[in-house]
Amino acid sequence: MSKNKNNDTDATAKAEKTRVVVDFDLLREYAAQNFRDLGGHPAARNRRVRIGKIFRSSHLAEVPPESPISQLKLSTLVTLQSRAEVKHLGAPVPASRHGIRWEHIPMGDEWFNDQGYTRVAPQPGREHLALVMHFRADWLRFFKLLAERDVYPLLFHCSAGRDRTGVGAAMLLSMLGVERNRIVADFLESNLVFKKIPLAAEQLDPVFELIDENGGIEGFMREVIGLEANELAIIREDLLED
Repeated sequence: MSKNKNNDTDATAKAEKTRVVVDFDLLREYAAQNFRDLGGHPAARNRRVRIGKIFRSSHLAEVPPESPISQLKLSTLVTLQSRAEVKHLGAPVPASRHGIRWEHIPMGDEWFNDQGYTRVAPQPGREHLALVMHFRADWLRFFKLLAERDVYPLLFHCSAGRDRTGVGAAMLLSMLGVERNRIVADFLESNLVFKKIPLAAEQLDPVFELIDENGGIEGFMREVIGLEANELAIIREDLLED
């Protein structure tokens, strides 16, 4: 009996170490920040990502009138927050605008609860790879949405706009043929907002390694995410220009 109790205690202690507390009050302060256009990046074959087509941001429970987000003529808004995050932070303001299609892809429902607890990746430094692998069905839904016609301009976001949104942007820019140094620079741009908990370039390395292990981005999108070749072609057609 005593041994079992010790085992239970050890298991509880181990579980406590594998979760962190999300500070919803702190996140609330970052509404409509960490915003940028993913357009303008040079891409392969002398192409460029179209400006004004796809944007990324932190949560949008509040959008100040002076924010550039207030002026966007969006067609689609994609929320990658879990239901618990939307409940505590609030629904995105642009979702209530007439003519905007709101798609909520609750990425992380099994990670977040009402107390703000979340599981983290078991291996330090591989948290962003875990965001890819644990939510492959959600990413497939996201990229299938990007392959629909008439969804642009489109803005996608999570709570901080740096982790789920960051790996989503990294995968998308890879699909579009943007060089990795530019993808990493976009990823690290979030540090201008989150100065006390900065991201590191190395956090994307496991994601890039998995892409390379699958023969490149097309093999990765097909074998890991499940996107069809014709859907990838549509995304490129809509988001790239000569």
